[in-house]
Amino acid sequence: MNILSNAIDALEDANQQHLPTEVTSHPNTIWIQTSLSVMEIVISITDNGLGITDTVLKRLFDPFFTTKDVGKGSGLGLTISYQIVTELHQGKLHCNSTLGKGTEFVVTLPIKANFII
Repeated sequence: MNILSNAIDALEDANQQHLPTEVTSHPNTIWIQTSLSVMEIVISITDNGLGITDTVLKRLFDPFFTTKDVGKGSGLGLTISYQIVTELHQGKLHCNSTLGKGTEFVVTLPIKANFII
C-alpha cells in the first residue's frame, strides 16, 4: 500500500508541473503487473510520473529519508516496506526510474521461503 500511495503522490506532483491540457492528453497511470514462475512471484508497480533522480534513488530505502514536504511524510514507509519484503518474506524490492518517464518498483517473493522459527 505504501508503494501505491507514493505513486499517487508522485502523479499528483507531476500534475502540478504540467498544464491541464497536458494532463488531459497524457493521463496519469499506475500499472500493476504480476508474474509467477516455479520459484518466485514478481509484482511490478509502475507509474508515468516525473521519475526519481539518481541521488534520491540511492537513498530511497534509508530510514527517515523523504522528498515530501514537512508534515507529509515520515521517511519510514519505504524503509518498512523494504524490511517486510526482504527480512520477513525473504524477497527483494528494488526501484527503476527514468526522469521524465516514470518509476517502477519491483517486489520479488520466493514461492517457498526458508523460515527460521
